[in-house]
Amino acid sequence: MSRADAQPHNGLVRITKIEWRGVKVPFGHPEDTGGRQLTRYGLLLWIQTEEGYMGVGEASPPGLASEADITQIGALLHDLAPSALGLAPSVALDVIDMLTPHTPEGDVLRFGLETAVMDVVGQHAMRPIVTLLNGYIDWVPMTANISFLDADETARQAAQAVADGYACVKISIGSLDADHDVEVVRQVREAIGPDVALRADGDEAWSPERAIAALRQLEQFNLEFIEQPVAATDLSGMAAVREAIAIPVAADEAVKTIEDAQAVIDARAADVLIVKPSKAGGIRAAQRIMELAAENGLRTVIASSMETGVGIAASLHLASCLGDAEASALASSRMLESDMLKTPLVPVRGHITVPQLPGLGVEINHDSVDHYTAGVMGVIAG
Repeated sequence: MSRADAQPHNGLVRITKIEWRGVKVPFGHPEDTGGRQLTRYGLLLWIQTEEGYMGVGEASPPGLASEADITQIGALLHDLAPSALGLAPSVALDVIDMLTPHTPEGDVLRFGLETAVMDVVGQHAMRPIVTLLNGYIDWVPMTANISFLDADETARQAAQAVADGYACVKISIGSLDADHDVEVVRQVREAIGPDVALRADGDEAWSPERAIAALRQLEQFNLEFIEQPVAATDLSGMAAVREAIAIPVAADEAVKTIEDAQAVIDARAADVLIVKPSKAGGIRAAQRIMELAAENGLRTVIASSMETGVGIAASLHLASCLGDAEASALASSRMLESDMLKTPLVPVRGHITVPQLPGLGVEINHDSVDHYTAGVMGVIAG
């Protein structure tokens, strides 16, 4: 049903049905995937109440995933769904959190179910999810992410991103040739000018010693931060890099759960935490990571795990829950043939606005869901 049909109700709202559908969506821009035509497998789910409110969420495994991955999450949802039937959504949030296992599949499912429940709660309260998180609607800046390319092409794409309105560019480095990385960063900085924020991702490629040697050469280019310069498991190595260089260090693969975040903080291994709500175990768990970081003087950046527009919408609400949002890595759904929304969530002049309608604030394109349906689906009602 549409939001126009959903009227506020003073009584209890109870969940009567949970439905889910797998989707397989090709990437619409093969140039973004090294020229290969890849497909993204994901899982969308819906929670319906007796009053007719319908909340949507996304429980898609990180990365491209496979039909086997979404089948496994669908089976877990089939086992958990009956426990939420008949409950008020606010109660269901805590029941779902308690019963969903703390595994990669469970954390992804918790994110999807929590998003759908918050969508219902927000619709009922006539408030966007971000306000339920005590944040406010914001015009969230995006990063322009550029894959590992030669220096000329990286610089060309960076300059085009700035011309398109992006004020933050992130490039991939971490080769075995430090001179190559220096040349890439030099050309990009020259192409975008001194005032555009420039981030670099080492993608766990270096040893601590090699990272320090390479990054000392890159200090002259005013990098906003270097993301995951060494292996995620090597917190002492990350701390050594952070101590030795002037460039702030960001932890990405090293941070999934709040326990991971605490370990990074305790090791003094990073200045910035990259937070992905599907890996963190949901919106509320991701918000707790953000709060923990803020309490310890660290910044947080919200990033997607290649979700469709449903997961992106949830992440946008999260991005501004503590105030002005950092430049976020939430432009990934633009690479898909469809982000499953009637109004796609893609950057305009380098920004995406947090949806302003009650709840999640987006409308599903059911024709797209039907078109891209994979062989995973189910419904539990009662």
